Amino acid sequence: MASSGPLPTGAIAPDFTLRRTFEETVTLSDLLARGPVVVAFYVFDFGNI
Repeated sequence: MASSGPLPTGAIAPDFTLRRTFEETVTLSDLLARGPVVVAFYVFDFGNI
């Protein structure tokens, strides 16, 4: 899926699936079914840089 750039403020994010652990994934639509979601990405949070 090609990215067309950042979403504008207030836009609805497309559904996506990411790894929670090496064995488990999490999907945005599954989380939204339980209520509001805040998504935060940490680059190199656990690295030694």
